[in-house]
Amino acid sequence: MAVMEALADGHERVEDLREELDKVRDALDNTDAVLGVAEDGLELAEEALEEARKAMPVIITITVVVTAVAVGAYFWRKRRNSAHEQQEA
Repeated sequence: MAVMEALADGHERVEDLREELDKVRDALDNTDAVLGVAEDGLELAEEALEEARKAMPVIITITVVVTAVAVGAYFWRKRRNSAHEQQEA
């Protein structure tokens, strides 16, 4: 009878081990899914950074040109107003 009890006890332990392994498998599947989503997000971020690197010279050029035009217009108006005031005096 002891052999039968030992076999039954061993069988229960094997079933418990299978249940725990199923839990681990589910956790690994969830982890894999999360890592897949994270990888997709990182790929999108990498693409966005690459596009930003390509666009940066254009953005800087436009900013410099707009700033130069604004400063030039400011000084041109200031000079024109100064000349106009001298003519009136």
